[in-house]
Amino acid sequence: MSRAIALVVIAGTTALSTGCSSSGSSSRSSTTLAAPVQRFVAQREPWTYQGNDGWTYYTPSSTIRTTITDRQMLIRIPSFVELSQIHARTALTVLPEPSEPVDTYFLGSRRQWETMTKKVLKDRAPVYLAIERGGFSVGTTGVYYDLGPRDSFAIAAHEGWHQYAHSVMIDRLPVWLDEGIACYLEGFRWDEVEPDTPKFLPWANLERYDQLRKAHANGSLMSLHTLVSNRPQDLMSTDQGGARVLTYYAQHWALIHFFREFEGGRYSTGLARTLQLAVRGELLSNLSETDARTLRSRRSGPGVLSVIAPGVPLRELDAQYQSFINRIVRPGGRNAALSGQSPI
Repeated sequence: MSRAIALVVIAGTTALSTGCSSSGSSSRSSTTLAAPVQRFVAQREPWTYQGNDGWTYYTPSSTIRTTITDRQMLIRIPSFVELSQIHARTALTVLPEPSEPVDTYFLGSRRQWETMTKKVLKDRAPVYLAIERGGFSVGTTGVYYDLGPRDSFAIAAHEGWHQYAHSVMIDRLPVWLDEGIACYLEGFRWDEVEPDTPKFLPWANLERYDQLRKAHANGSLMSLHTLVSNRPQDLMSTDQGGARVLTYYAQHWALIHFFREFEGGRYSTGLARTLQLAVRGELLSNLSETDARTLRSRRSGPGVLSVIAPGVPLRELDAQYQSFINRIVRPGGRNAALSGQSPI
C-alpha cells in the first residue's frame, strides 16, 4: 500500500509527504505503558549517522533514531512519539495497534536530513529537498530534523498519523480526510505537572486557527465541494504565496472538528465508521462505483462524505460546515483554542 504525494503545511512552513513500501524495522524488547517517562523506552543503544553520535530508542510503537543533542528534546522525543501513536489510534475511534513499529528519524541538522532524504527517496529526493523547513513521511518511515521545541513535535504528530495509517489501513483515505486528521492530531501542550509529557489538545493549534480566522475575515474560505475535490498539489500552480494551501489545511483541520462537534457530535459516528471500514478494507465497497473509482485513482472526491454524513446533501453539509466556522472564529474563540478548549 502506498500513499500519493500530499503537501503538508505546518506552522506556516511546508513539508511534502509521499508513500512507498516501508523500510525494515528493528526488533525490540517488550515494555508496558504503566511504568515511569522512561516507561516508553524498552531499550536504548548508541547510533551514529554521518559521524554524528546519537541514540536509537525502541518504544512499543516506534523505533526512533536521533542525532539531536538538546537534552530536553532527547528526554521528550521517545514519550512524545509513543504517545502520539497512541493518540492517533484512539482520538477518533479505537483503531488497532500496528503489527510492526514505525520508523522515525529525528536528525540534528538540515544537512543530515538532506542526506537521509536522498538515501530514503533516491530519484524522488529533489522534490523534498526543495522544502525550506519541515519533514516528510514515506510509508511507515518519518524523517524530520530539529525545527525547535514546538514545530519539531507538531510535525512528528502530523506525520505520525500518516505513518500509522499506512501501517494499518487496507483502503486508503481520501487526501482531504487523511490530511484533516493529521492536522487535527497536531495540537498539544506540555503538561504543567509533568512538563516532559504532552497533552494532546486538538484545538490547541493556533497556526491552523489563525489561518482559518484570517481566511474567514478576507472572504477566501473554500466551499466543502472545493475542499474534497482538490488535493494540495492541485492548488499549488495558482497559489501565489501559498496562502490558499495554508487555508486548505486549516479548513480540513476545522472539518474534523466539525464532524466531531456539530450538533453534539452528529457526524462523529460516521467518521469513526469510515476509519474502521478503511482498516478492514471495506471503505471502497461502501461507495458508489464512480466514487470508488475517483478515490482509487485520485484519492479525492465527495464519496466518503456519504459514509460520514449519510443522507445529507453536499450543499446542506457545506452550509452546516460554513456556519460552524462562523461560530468558532467569533471573538473569544482564539482564547478558547489557545487553552485547548472548543470555541463552540
